[in-house]
Amino acid sequence: MAIKIHGRQLSFYVRTAMLAMSEMNVESEIIEDDMHSPEYLAKVNPFGKHPAVEFDDFILYESRAILRYVATNYGGLHLLGSTPKEKAMVDQWFEVQGCNFDPPVRRRVPDVAVVEENLSKFEKLLNIYDAQLAKTKYLAGDFYSMADLAHIPLLHRFVASSGKESLVTSRKHVNAWYETITSRPAWKKIVEQYPDV
Repeated sequence: MAIKIHGRQLSFYVRTAMLAMSEMNVESEIIEDDMHSPEYLAKVNPFGKHPAVEFDDFILYESRAILRYVATNYGGLHLLGSTPKEKAMVDQWFEVQGCNFDPPVRRRVPDVAVVEENLSKFEKLLNIYDAQLAKTKYLAGDFYSMADLAHIPLLHRFVASSGKESLVTSRKHVNAWYETITSRPAWKKIVEQYPDV
């Protein structure tokens, strides 16, 4: 039976949950419901946000909690790091993604005027990423992790639709990382299934 993911399939956070399921070869389906309806608020997520995921015996919301649970419950512990140091690095880049990467990038996509307005801030952020990725293949080390996975949907949308893809492609290490993470079979499956960027 497919795991139900509540949310719009174009949502970055819904796609992140879908990607986590795809990485673990867990079948999922999208339930596009009204997140502000009384029924949704009462039965799915009292905060009125997406995604929310129905597992066998409970509903979980907040995308990072969902990613950690999926990794833990479906054989993806390696995506959270194997040693205390690796786990700490995954957590660190998970937090960087949520606090530093998502907010400015999410506001920029796909509004080109907003991209122009905040260009220097995003360039500085990508310079930090490029410096990190000059040292390691992935953000948390030389292993693919949930920290990398969490970046894919938003970064893909930015590159595909912002008109400013050169911000990514002009940075050698960021571009190599981007090409690697978006070439994963799990992400390709999501893009094939839901081609709208």
